Amino acid sequence: VDPKDEKSQKVIQLETAMGAAIECFEGATAIVVPRTRFAPVKKCNDLLLLRSDAYMLVDNKPVLNPACGGSAPVISLDSKLYKLVGALEVATAGGIPSLVNCKKLTVKGPVSMSKK
Repeated sequence: VDPKDEKSQKVIQLETAMGAAIECFEGATAIVVPRTRFAPVKKCNDLLLLRSDAYMLVDNKPVLNPACGGSAPVISLDSKLYKLVGALEVATAGGIPSLVNCKKLTVKGPVSMSKK
């Protein structure tokens, strides 16, 4: 199974509540990690945003760039074309565009992005 290959066998991912999983390991404990310490990446939209200048690393933590005015840009990449990371890598081969002054970015169809 290769999640990067669209021709790969489809799978269903099962998830369980953390509490249920933790109880299976003797001596394990849970810790609360505030949203200020991580930026979840579930889709290529999130990854593009995190890789852009809209986020900065401060003490090894992703932090929204203050120049964004307190809210991250809303990114909407074509879900058919940018479902897999490989397609995003190709689209951003010329560099990640600046998103620090962006409020919303919608991409439909294939594009080539760059820093310029």
